[in-house]
Amino acid sequence: MNSSHILAGAGFEAARNLAGIGEHGHSFRVQVRADAHPGSEAALHADLAAAVAPFHYAHVNATLADGSDLSIARYLASQCGQPVSLQLASAADRGALLDEDGNEYVYLDTRFEAAHQLPHVGPGHKCGRLHGHGFGVRIVVDASQNCLNDILLKAWPPLFARLNHKYLNAIAGLDNPTSEVMAAWLYRELAANLAGLAWVEVRETHTAGSQFDGETFRIWKEQHFESAVPFDAAGNYTGHSYLIRLLLQGSVDRVMGWVLDFGDVKDRFKPVYRQLDHNPLDKLPGVRAADAASVAEWVHGELKPLVPELSRIDLMETPQRGVSQTFRGDMQWPLL
Repeated sequence: MNSSHILAGAGFEAARNLAGIGEHGHSFRVQVRADAHPGSEAALHADLAAAVAPFHYAHVNATLADGSDLSIARYLASQCGQPVSLQLASAADRGALLDEDGNEYVYLDTRFEAAHQLPHVGPGHKCGRLHGHGFGVRIVVDASQNCLNDILLKAWPPLFARLNHKYLNAIAGLDNPTSEVMAAWLYRELAANLAGLAWVEVRETHTAGSQFDGETFRIWKEQHFESAVPFDAAGNYTGHSYLIRLLLQGSVDRVMGWVLDFGDVKDRFKPVYRQLDHNPLDKLPGVRAADAASVAEWVHGELKPLVPELSRIDLMETPQRGVSQTFRGDMQWPLL
């Protein structure tokens, strides 16, 4: 069953005092997701703007006795007039996640530099050649069972030493180091010493990555396109630099080690992309309207026959405004 959600974002600059750290400041980012229904978009954006206002260029502890990420995230969620999933990024590498079911998580973003090659791809496939990446890794834990310090000080450093500046294919269990295989490998290695591990993500590039939560594999591919949309009743147009995120869910091929090759995702999206990029979205054949939700529905209709693993589409008009359309699977995805 399809479900439609609104994505709203905001940012604020604030100082805070944390035990063991003292006075310091951050550029905070927050994004929330809520069910879409008539009038909900304007209300959600207004609620979020009002929620962050007390913190902007202010001291968090003037509003909250506890200035931790989780405390701030709980407060912001409570100020929204409808149930939300929320992600708060307090720094470039960490933050907190809340979902509508009351689950709370903290996460760490980290990275390592390494070389690899994929041994089972066909002749001429670029990933069959020896190459490398600055791999991004996100480690997410249940906040009721663990904290960031255990990731930073205990769980991650030994793995970092095994991975950084290494040839991944030579490591036991990584002879076919696709993003999916690496996410599952990291999950197993971390779970042995990290209570409450929720999921692990691996990003080969800024636009593609994979996630594993111990049971389910998910991958995503992002792309930007530049398009025009109607602005007013007089027939004038405006435009946006859109970000579209295609999210897939499925089984990993035992030989290839992936749900679907990221290159194949991009190639199958190309005929759809050509209709979106540098075009007026209200002229798409068969599109219901030019709003983001309608365009996401249109993309799904065009792409579903080509990518049956497609489970969700996120479409952002701006970094603060967008929609999320879910077609199958669950919602376990970070927002930022």
